[in-house]
Amino acid sequence: MTLADLKIMLAKGQSPTLEIHAFEGIIYLVKIVTEVGEVMLKKADGDNQVFKSSTQAGMALADVGGTDAVIVHQCAYDEVIGHEPCRTEDPSLRTPMDLRLLAGLG
Repeated sequence: MTLADLKIMLAKGQSPTLEIHAFEGIIYLVKIVTEVGEVMLKKADGDNQVFKSSTQAGMALADVGGTDAVIVHQCAYDEVIGHEPCRTEDPSLRTPMDLRLLAGLG
């Protein structure tokens, strides 16, 4: 699914879950979760759409009509930042992002 495809989906009133996945704080990829499954946001050539920051990804999603997203990043371990590691089935931290605040910044 490309940004153009996502824009059409959102314009039709569908509201998938938009997840911005952080990988080592270097690259950010967007996962689109719908009732029928999950897909990664792609460029027109079929490669994953890579962003340099969660803000850049959020701005792109806001520009196509997205209103909310979740930033998903791996839980840091205690030796890294001084607290116990996550103890859940999903070892990710999730932070909501209000995309309406980013609309028009891109």
